[in-house]
Amino acid sequence: MAVYVVALAVHEVMHLVALYALGGQGTLVVHAWRFTFLPITVQSFHAQPAQALAFWPHLIFDFAGPALAALLLGFLTVAVHDPVPRTALAANLLILAFYAVIEPLDVALDAAGAPAHFLLWAEFNYGVPLLILLAASALPAVRLRRAPA
Repeated sequence: MAVYVVALAVHEVMHLVALYALGGQGTLVVHAWRFTFLPITVQSFHAQPAQALAFWPHLIFDFAGPALAALLLGFLTVAVHDPVPRTALAANLLILAFYAVIEPLDVALDAAGAPAHFLLWAEFNYGVPLLILLAASALPAVRLRRAPA
């Protein structure tokens, strides 16, 4: 879970890196994110552009945050050889790939007039990563059961 929090924070910082590379400005903000179907509100950390972005810069901004974070985490994953932490890192790479797909997809679908509101649900944005982390946490146990005695 700690890797997820760090990966998510780096993801948001990388959004700002991309934004500044595009000539824009922005800040990191914490705001309440209310779940759609559950009576839960969580504090969420996000990169916020100072001005609205045009379509292509917005796509780049949304893709680059998780993609650049995945690149950095990928270097660490390659360097780690122990299977348990490597599995945790790989799970977080998969989560960052998930965000690298859904964030620009939301922008593209909105621009096409076909919004997919579920992409913005907190349940989806946190639920899919939670499922990935749960699956990854089960992998070491599965490997141990399959290992010869």
